[in-house]
Amino acid sequence: MELSLDQAAFARALRLVGRVVPSRSTNSSALAILLEAAPGELRLTATDLEVTLSTTAPAETGDTLRLALPGRLLGEYVAQLPAGRLRLTAGGVKGRVGLECERFNAQLATLDAASFPRPAAFTAEAPLSLDAGRLRGAVERVAFAAARDTSRPVLTAVLFSFGAEGLMLTAADGFRLARAAAGGEAGPPRELLVPAGAVAELGHLLGESGAVRLHTEPEGKALRVEVGQTTLVTRLVEGHFPDVERVVPREWRTRLTVDLAAFRQAVRVAALFGEGAEARPVLLEASDGAVRLHAQGPQVGETRTELPASLEGEAQAVVLNTRLLGDILEAARGKDLHISWLSAQSPVVFRDGEGEGTADLWLAMPLHDPSLAHPAAAAA
Repeated sequence: MELSLDQAAFARALRLVGRVVPSRSTNSSALAILLEAAPGELRLTATDLEVTLSTTAPAETGDTLRLALPGRLLGEYVAQLPAGRLRLTAGGVKGRVGLECERFNAQLATLDAASFPRPAAFTAEAPLSLDAGRLRGAVERVAFAAARDTSRPVLTAVLFSFGAEGLMLTAADGFRLARAAAGGEAGPPRELLVPAGAVAELGHLLGESGAVRLHTEPEGKALRVEVGQTTLVTRLVEGHFPDVERVVPREWRTRLTVDLAAFRQAVRVAALFGEGAEARPVLLEASDGAVRLHAQGPQVGETRTELPASLEGEAQAVVLNTRLLGDILEAARGKDLHISWLSAQSPVVFRDGEGEGTADLWLAMPLHDPSLAHPAAAAA
């Protein structure tokens, strides 16, 4: 049994699915890449038992073939081969598969293909179709805000909520929140909790254009996303996401408009100062025509920056975590950033000029830092 395919195309496909192959696992299926040959193509599939990636590469073969090979070794070996035709042969030495390309010839031990997880069954109804570029933008604006702490599993997921405005993505970790519209047609209300890791992998697959198709499993426990010839399947998280509308403030007393690039640079500088690894606070002091940033650490010193800003409402101050704020600013796009808050104890809302709709926003909870809480005293 033999097939021939282009080394570059094979290496590209292996890199794509190999992203989910772990470096070690007690389950041999998670260490394997499944190869399934049919006339004209070779399908490659890998899984970490939560996320499954599958794609195809053109191949010359008249035979069907189903075998599993060590994923990392296969990917690294093929990546080192010279450009040209690669020949894969099976059925020679028992338990071995031959890979030959020019002067290179290897025999790889096979794994148990029969134990590789079978794909879930999905509904036959028409899938939801989305614009790849718009979905990619929403993923980039939201996925970073999901929780890493697994004590609350629902917060380790990104909420995909479908409704009258199409698809909305939301993520939160208890200290910040991100929400962005992903487009699509209006439909009946429905919510899916997609693991943040799967959403990050989806972001790597999406291009600037084209269509993306979403399918759900009949029991609502898995999601399949098709991007061209590549498919991502992920389990869904069970539970109920917090009511976001109860968290997002409806009023503000202070609203700033600042140049995003200049503000991002000022926050990066502020993040260099402070003692805590997780929470390095920065004071934002709004005034007419300017915003001042102040950060300090007893062991490292302090920094002050003043930027031009447009102020609406009252002049007041708030203290934020520079790490969380920096993540938001890296996700923001456009020239200007709008920052609003009600009081020093209330959530701070951020919006930029490139959100797809008024629903797009980020939210960060303020900090209480006595050393920064009183600007006049700190400046004395």
